[in-house]
Amino acid sequence: NKEIARLQSDLKDAEENNVEDYIKEGLEQAIADKKAELATTQQNIDKTQKDLEDAELELEKVLATLDPEGKTQDELDKEAAEDANIEALQNKVADLENKVAELDKEVTRLQSDLKDAEENNVEDYVKEGLEKALTDKKVELNNTQKALDTAQKALDTALNELGPDGDEEETPAPAPKPEQPAEQPKPAPAPQPAPAPKPEKTDDQQAEEDYARRSEEEYNRLPQQQPPKAEKPAPAPKPEQPVPAPKPGWKQENGM
Repeated sequence: NKEIARLQSDLKDAEENNVEDYIKEGLEQAIADKKAELATTQQNIDKTQKDLEDAELELEKVLATLDPEGKTQDELDKEAAEDANIEALQNKVADLENKVAELDKEVTRLQSDLKDAEENNVEDYVKEGLEKALTDKKVELNNTQKALDTAQKALDTALNELGPDGDEEETPAPAPKPEQPAEQPKPAPAPQPAPAPKPEKTDDQQAEEDYARRSEEEYNRLPQQQPPKAEKPAPAPKPEQPVPAPKPGWKQENGM
């Protein structure tokens, strides 16, 4: 340690130059403290190194439990349990299939025996016994067939969960939804052109307009004259009545 070496060099110089004892004692104490600090640091380093080595050993143990595909022991245990379950279901299905086949044969045999008994007119109690045995076997066959269907369904489900290659199928992540296209901003309306400024009127034009306006106002203030009423035409003169012709013998009547 450089600091310890420096303190030791200072102590040596102090001893050679016969400096005061308290200075040499201070240097000796400083050297002792630094050596103790160095020892503690070294212990911590050694402990850290030991912890690191232990961690590496633990890592090696964990890696040793992995199979070539990188699966953990828990995953391997789970797969082993699933394989055992599938094997048990397969055996159960096979056993039930065999039992169904046997029961089917027994039902067929009992049906044949009952038919022979009926054709040969055997005692009724024999036929009744065959009928009861046949009914019982049919019930047993039906129950066994239901158990077979249930076991087969469970086996199919387990195989589907493992997938075609024997590995458990992972639920596929949902396909990402297509992004909606960003709404295009509407184009800003074109600015309306400013109205063209009206040409300024000349003095003569303004004077004419003022004169025309005053004339119209004066005209509107005048009393409006009513048009004269049309005179009725004089009635046409009646035609004169013709003088009646003298009656015959008027001369006599008048003394003529």
